[in-house]
Amino acid sequence: MIKITLTNLPKVSLNKWYAGGHWTKRQKMKTIYTMLVKSQYNRVFSKDNQYVVSYAFEFKKNALDASNTIAMVKMIEDILFEDDRWDIIDIGSITSRKGKEDKVTITIDIKESPNGNV
Repeated sequence: MIKITLTNLPKVSLNKWYAGGHWTKRQKMKTIYTMLVKSQYNRVFSKDNQYVVSYAFEFKKNALDASNTIAMVKMIEDILFEDDRWDIIDIGSITSRKGKEDKVTITIDIKESPNGNV
């Protein structure tokens, strides 16, 4: 099991993400996420394995509902994984709560490679 903690990522609610903002704003946020995530964790997980990924979000104030963190999950997933197809990544859980700092702890279980080897 691999545990990754990322801090100080901008809070992005799914409601705001799809509220009709111009695509350039979403692209700018994706660029910011890429820089922040890669500065804290630079490994990319291969498409040759299968993974179960869980996300535990903490927000210093105004915690998002777990379902509203999906835009953040998607951006993080696109950065950390070579491919995020349905047969490569299973979402184990997504939790969200109030905490002492803005952070997400990501737990990644490597199941196996498609040919049965880890």
